[in-house]
Amino acid sequence: MNVRRFYPVLLFALAACTQPLPMEDETSRPPLPEASYSKALASGAAVYRILPAQSLILVRVGRAGKMQRLGHEHAVASEDVQGLVEINEDPSASRAHIVFPIRNLLVDKPEYRQRLGLDAGPSADNVAKTYTNMLKVFEPQLHPWVKAQARLVTDEGEQLMLAVSITLHGASFEYRLPVDLEVDIDRLVVSGKATLKHSDFGVMPFAAVGGLLRVADELEVEFRLVGRALPRS
Repeated sequence: MNVRRFYPVLLFALAACTQPLPMEDETSRPPLPEASYSKALASGAAVYRILPAQSLILVRVGRAGKMQRLGHEHAVASEDVQGLVEINEDPSASRAHIVFPIRNLLVDKPEYRQRLGLDAGPSADNVAKTYTNMLKVFEPQLHPWVKAQARLVTDEGEQLMLAVSITLHGASFEYRLPVDLEVDIDRLVVSGKATLKHSDFGVMPFAAVGGLLRVADELEVEFRLVGRALPRS
């Protein structure tokens, strides 16, 4: 199969409040437009469902401030990436919706720290505190999901470029990302890297000691999303 005939779409990126608010179900009901993709499948498009067990979004969270040497860099990962990808021979008709829940993010799992070349890392108690601080920043009771919508913008030789609109903490920002693609009739794999910023979404990174030690604005993200083709009826 000629991979270049297909143009997928993807991704991608990356956590409480004092007043009680209704909780949205964050894990059992991902906010995906299932009906729209079912319609596309019925019309003859190739539609792939992202497989969480085979997909990963991994974020390197840096440190900043005059006292940054006293802090740690962190590896934050989602092993619960869900989504749908539609591929058409007409590139402009291809698209993807990808989501993952904030509360299920993993902080400093040893294998991910090793993968990013980080040291052994903080203690279990400090990891728990980091997770709690992340939830305070991203407020999952208000904004449970990180969401991404993507479309092809250019096909430059062997390099696919996607326009990816990411919604985090209730704000959206669009990035243009180069990606690598493997696709056949049954399986799709999209991978790449990106740099996001807290400030792109109006988010103030966690800080301590009056701001002398804080989380860096930039987030270095790498991703690998694996999809399985949905059967046509």
